[in-house]
Amino acid sequence: MIVRHLGTNGGSVTQRRHFSFLLLFLRKGRVLSGLALAALALVTARSRTRDSSEIILRFGGDVLLAVHYEQDVGSDIHRAFEGFDLFHTDDLSMVNLEAPLTERGTRQVKPYTFRMKQRCTAALTRAGIDVVNLANNHIFDYGTEGLFDTITALDSAHILYVGAGRNAAQAHRPIVKTFRSKTIGLLGYYGGPESPKASASSPGVADRNLALIERDVRHLREVEHAEYVVVNFHWGDELADFPAEHYREFAHRVITFGVDAIIGHHPHVLQGIELYQGKVIVYSLGNLIFGGNAKRSYDTGVFEIRLTHSGPAYRFIPVRVSHWQASVLTGADAERLVARVRRLSAIFPSSIFQ
Repeated sequence: MIVRHLGTNGGSVTQRRHFSFLLLFLRKGRVLSGLALAALALVTARSRTRDSSEIILRFGGDVLLAVHYEQDVGSDIHRAFEGFDLFHTDDLSMVNLEAPLTERGTRQVKPYTFRMKQRCTAALTRAGIDVVNLANNHIFDYGTEGLFDTITALDSAHILYVGAGRNAAQAHRPIVKTFRSKTIGLLGYYGGPESPKASASSPGVADRNLALIERDVRHLREVEHAEYVVVNFHWGDELADFPAEHYREFAHRVITFGVDAIIGHHPHVLQGIELYQGKVIVYSLGNLIFGGNAKRSYDTGVFEIRLTHSGPAYRFIPVRVSHWQASVLTGADAERLVARVRRLSAIFPSSIFQ
């Protein structure tokens, strides 16, 4: 069975955040549609309607609506998530934004540089994406101008972001959302050399530094009174099926700071999902929609956390991208993908599949 429940003290759930500027997306927080339930039934042991007391959080991997994606779809920027309901039937949806939203800036000297046109924010909002992680190795591909344009575009589209900013205070600022009186905190970090670390007076990303993470988590717990804390890490070795030992050790240490869930991305492939001290570590969600290479069709997944009165429940939802369009994967192909992630998770003493 894919759903894994863990007992906790729980807490009541909160109201879906408003999505005021597009009434089309007010489906979040309602009962799942029959079609969505039918698709998800093949991912879980059985389908079930949504309990009104639950909070549903869903996370995707890298999103880059540019380069090969843009060349293929042309003006049809919405193709990626057309008919993809997962981000409309939850309370909060989050992905990693793998490039700045800009048509300005100075291209940095590096092997691969990416940027998306600012009109792509319309595709993100129409998809139902609420929050993006900016702490990654491409957010500074077009320098400070590129980052500032991204922040302006996201603010205008009412898309929240973590992990980068005009200074360290903004880069480390959490997203705090309350759903039916339960407070959720979100953070994002990148520790590589391709994006500068934010300082008190200069823009950059939130550094994946243990002392800083511990400080930020303490702030979330003690000042913001967050009851459930999710940390995003853009980390790992590209195309590696398994996380290196030092990433596992780092994740374990972060869990001891009071983090409930770690969501990883960057390797461009799926990796295993560990349970450590009753908390979940998703080492890599791979690519959701990634136009940085010419691979137009592939299988990937979305990770779901359901916060219930009896504790969190976890689910890996198989997704197929076909000619740049995502859909929930069903049937034997879905079972094979879940079995693959289960095998990738077998290296851990405990996982969501055990």
